[in-house]
Amino acid sequence: MTTAVSISGFIVTSAILCGIISIVIYHLRRLRLYKQVSKFSGPPLLPFFGNALGFVGNTEDILMKIMELLNSYPSPFRVWLGHRLFFGVSNPEQMKRIFLSQKTIEKEDLYKFIRPWLGTGLFTAPASKWRVHRKLIMPTFNSRILESFVEVFAIQSKILNQQMEVELDGAEFDVFHYVSLCTLDIICETAMGVSVRAQTESSCRYVEATKSISSGIFRRMFQIWLHPDFIFERTQLGKTQKECVNYLHSLTEEVIQKKKKAYFQANGKPEKESRNGEFRRKAFLDLLMELTHNGEKFTDDELREEVDTMMLAGNDTTAIVNSFVMLMLASYPNVQNKVYEELYEIFGNDDNDERIVTHEDLPRMEYMERVIKETMRLFPIGPILVRAVTEDLDIGEHTLPAGSSVVLGILKAHRNEEFWPEPLKFDPDRFLPEEVAKRHPYCYVPFSAGPRNCLGIKYAMMAMKTLLSTVLRRYIIKKDDVQSIQDIKLKADLMLKPVKPITIRIEKRTTKINYI
Repeated sequence: MTTAVSISGFIVTSAILCGIISIVIYHLRRLRLYKQVSKFSGPPLLPFFGNALGFVGNTEDILMKIMELLNSYPSPFRVWLGHRLFFGVSNPEQMKRIFLSQKTIEKEDLYKFIRPWLGTGLFTAPASKWRVHRKLIMPTFNSRILESFVEVFAIQSKILNQQMEVELDGAEFDVFHYVSLCTLDIICETAMGVSVRAQTESSCRYVEATKSISSGIFRRMFQIWLHPDFIFERTQLGKTQKECVNYLHSLTEEVIQKKKKAYFQANGKPEKESRNGEFRRKAFLDLLMELTHNGEKFTDDELREEVDTMMLAGNDTTAIVNSFVMLMLASYPNVQNKVYEELYEIFGNDDNDERIVTHEDLPRMEYMERVIKETMRLFPIGPILVRAVTEDLDIGEHTLPAGSSVVLGILKAHRNEEFWPEPLKFDPDRFLPEEVAKRHPYCYVPFSAGPRNCLGIKYAMMAMKTLLSTVLRRYIIKKDDVQSIQDIKLKADLMLKPVKPITIRIEKRTTKINYI
């Protein structure tokens, strides 16, 4: 008995000593890092936790804490999440060096929490895979293909108008509900080549599933006690995420298998790009399958990952931005009037239901584009971005050490009064060419920047212009209780969102004379 106790005591003591030795060795290896970080300012630290306890709360609380830090400390400053070191950066020149450097091309390890959903598609892929897939996928966003999508944008936007008609002359309503179903119909048809009729069917679980997953992932990123899979998978948050991910994957996989079956029934030959001299529209999935046929191999899992990534990027982002734009148009009637005047110049007296938007109309919507850009300045879809620092990186007066990570404060940069006089004033003319030329190019980066910028910039702008112009030609958008921009509370569920739903009301637009 005594011998057994002695052996167990020896094992426990040895385990404790091994643990202590491992910790000492770990910190000795990081002495250089600790010495480098001592030169940076930052919030006070707690033993073991660092600054992690400051990020307790919901996604609104977390975003508020991040913005508080970005506003309180000069760029760059340091933050510790447990043993992990992050630098907050919002200076445009520093951000430029980070965006353009190959030393920060890797996504931060926190993005691994998105991989159960999106795998290693373009958004989350390690640099080695990202380089290959980006090169393969980029041609699928050429102008001819994008122009072929405008008809889809326009038809689905017309359905949106019809669906919103039940709200005509009524009280304020949640506009995101309608817009998100419209953008879902658009992205399903352009990304997968299928019609899901989200706007006209009575139920659609997709939007709620993506909302639930996004919220859970963002909370997990900043709450280190949720990082271990063993813990997270046993929480209600983890169980809900798994259920939603399985549902979304099943949708995509079903479409892929049907498409593959049809493709190979045609002897594995891609359809001709034109019929009777007319260009045939192809969905993103069709183009990826043709790449696979041509020897540039995408596995079924990779096809699903890239399509799921496109679904998220093309649905949530445009739906959220469109909703914010409508809020701004309703809040600033003079701006809405100018947008409509531009649309009247393009479409004249054409009946709204007779003439849909074409790709030739979109470049003429110059003021509309400035309104969208000013909205994305104030409400950037990605309020923060995170990159890993793989080698020491000189960003001017400071060097970010290898092994750390950098948080790019996009929302802070977009509202920095040094570059944006009266930053909380809504002024689309900030984006007149002569005004843009005066500013640092990296003080406005709503689609990220550098090699890993968003591949769908043109797609998004074309889709948003089409939807917004279709709505504004038919309806006047109004807001009864206009909030100042500083009073609009925000949260971050991977993407920037309002805490309270965006509500507007609509009236029928009849003639140019009475549109005010």
